Amino acid sequence: MNGWVLDCYADMAENRMVTWVRTNHGVERVVEDFVPRIYVQAPKDRLEKLRGDLALIGVDDTSVVRRRTGLGEREREVLSVAVRDYSAIQPLAVTIDSWGDYRRNLLYDVDLRMDQRYFLRKGIFGMGLVELPGLRSLDSNLRIDYPIPSLSSIELRVQTKGVGIPTFDDPITSVEVNDIVLDGPEGSILEQLQDLVRAEDPDIIYTAKGDSFYLPYLRKRAAENGMELELGRERGERTSRGKSFFTYGRIVYKPPGHKLRGRVHIDRESSFTFRESGLHGLIELSRLSMIPLQDVSRLSPGSAISAMQVNEAVRTGHVILWKKNRPEDFKTAGALIVSDRGGFIYEPRVGVHDGVWEVDFFSLYPSIMVAHNISPETVMCSCCPRSSHTVPELGYRICEKRTGLVPRVLVPILNRRRAYKELKKQGGHKGDMYDQRAKALKWVLVTCFGYTGYRNARFGRIECHESITAFGRDILMRSADIAERRGFEVLHGIVDSLWLKGDGNIRSYCEEIGREIGIPLNLEGRYEWIVFLPNISTGVGALNRYYGKFEGGELKVRGIAVRRKDTPTLVEDLQHDMLKHLSAAGDAPEFEELIPSSLEVLDRHAEEVRSGTVSRDRLVMRKSISRKLEEYVQFNDSVAALRQLRDRGFELQPGQSVEYLIMDSKSRSSWQRVRAAPFLDGDERYDAERYVDLALRGAAELLSPFGWNYQQLRDRDDRRRSKHRQERCL
Repeated sequence: MNGWVLDCYADMAENRMVTWVRTNHGVERVVEDFVPRIYVQAPKDRLEKLRGDLALIGVDDTSVVRRRTGLGEREREVLSVAVRDYSAIQPLAVTIDSWGDYRRNLLYDVDLRMDQRYFLRKGIFGMGLVELPGLRSLDSNLRIDYPIPSLSSIELRVQTKGVGIPTFDDPITSVEVNDIVLDGPEGSILEQLQDLVRAEDPDIIYTAKGDSFYLPYLRKRAAENGMELELGRERGERTSRGKSFFTYGRIVYKPPGHKLRGRVHIDRESSFTFRESGLHGLIELSRLSMIPLQDVSRLSPGSAISAMQVNEAVRTGHVILWKKNRPEDFKTAGALIVSDRGGFIYEPRVGVHDGVWEVDFFSLYPSIMVAHNISPETVMCSCCPRSSHTVPELGYRICEKRTGLVPRVLVPILNRRRAYKELKKQGGHKGDMYDQRAKALKWVLVTCFGYTGYRNARFGRIECHESITAFGRDILMRSADIAERRGFEVLHGIVDSLWLKGDGNIRSYCEEIGREIGIPLNLEGRYEWIVFLPNISTGVGALNRYYGKFEGGELKVRGIAVRRKDTPTLVEDLQHDMLKHLSAAGDAPEFEELIPSSLEVLDRHAEEVRSGTVSRDRLVMRKSISRKLEEYVQFNDSVAALRQLRDRGFELQPGQSVEYLIMDSKSRSSWQRVRAAPFLDGDERYDAERYVDLALRGAAELLSPFGWNYQQLRDRDDRRRSKHRQERCL
């Protein structure tokens, strides 16, 4: 019998691995003994003593084996230590580390995932096809058009009786499973839910906020009713701790994971990959990373690419260092100035332009890593001191004798994404599936560059990061130079994209760049008009804020309020309506002719706000918090909302978002200044002038290059109101 690996986890009580396989006839549970191993590198005379010391504490399954302890290194002798008690892996590693004074004993494979270890040993992977009962792989995770099972699913929604933010003490009002509503006494609801899940026996349970609240809430309510609620196919739940972390300039909060046994729980709100690429994107990453579907739904794309690199390293005989601490190579101050730079930028020309071509490179930074063999062990390798392959500006030598780990991992990902995009273009009923897979791989490729410079990444190295950006700068400058020789004018350029104006042969240009650079240059399209916006504080061109209309009518917007998550619906609607009005223009002159009438759109929205009739849900502000309440110094709207939540017994973690309605922006009272969204009744008064102010700023964001900045729109609005008051008096 054949089936697909749906879930896999360690049974910590029995020290065995449990694998759930989805067959065409149901689900099979496979339990198998598995003994993980850690490795220790130490001077040869210490290895035998170490074996004796381990035997004294009951660890006697040890042997000296040969493994590669670093990328680009030859095999060397290390001590292989079997750890039969899964929970003892970390404590044993700490003990061995202390025996070497935390510096003489290097440990490997200590913090690898148990499911990943098991998959690598068995040669299987998440959502891969296997033969039962022995879990023999019948699949390759590099297949493009791989078969997948038909996975059954339910959508679980819960209604509580509490007012405002639900708590564990609020009784259950009802539970919805797809279109079925379960109500009645709370105990009866829970029993009906249990029976229904057993009867439906879904492979996937979808929730919204299931990790952060609803699954632990249901278990708590079940306990209050003297029963145990089991939503998995096996008793028990696998949980992880919530945490706040800093990434790409912002604080993000990751809620505790609540994973079921034998069934997949996907929290739509907490899973970035699911939100961006759907179920097929998750399946793609599960297969490539060799991490079970339920687990990969809670990991970032960066964790997925890191797992892929670990898999490749293990396959090629490497062990993975615990507590990686590779310092940056010494550089002079002059070298730092040259190397510590990012991508190249051509400052955009503020204003509206017509007849503009947009071109960009296909996954530029990952393609650079592949084309130039950039990897921690290939940059300034010891085997090629006279290498002719050097990094522009920096002069770093790159290995010419072997292909690095990072390029080996990226090649199939780049090829797969290119293939999926082509398959999507062909149409057919699988188009959405291919699109989801391509989107998942896009995020993996985006993060793989950042991980080269991330100090905690297993295979990060800052010199790789510097080399990639140096090649990127060289490529963009060469591409712009060729464009100008062909008669194009460069209006803007950023990292991997160029905006060109001119009557040259754009397709011939793209083909020349592809031949010259070795990386495909894609034609995104031609704008009938495009507006590059200024930086609010300096007035110079903002690098990533623009909007424009492609030939064919499609609008593209970047960096403005309508694209930001913290924008209230009122301002989103305003910008949508103004852009719709301006999109009637077919070129730059027509665009400028429509600007005066676009202000009438602003006027209508301002009048609606002042009338007091705007739905309160369109006015809710959403702000991400970066610290705990007591750490804020200034009193503002967000702090007022956080104080309200604290008054009611709730506390948000850094990285979470607070939502509120502005009632009186000048008040120093938390409860009079704003109203936190969970406590809204729907008929609260709101600070109309504060919301008009936000609308004016939203309009100014679009029109500031044309003489209508915020202050000018503010003055215009004041004149309009004064004129209307005078007319009413007359």
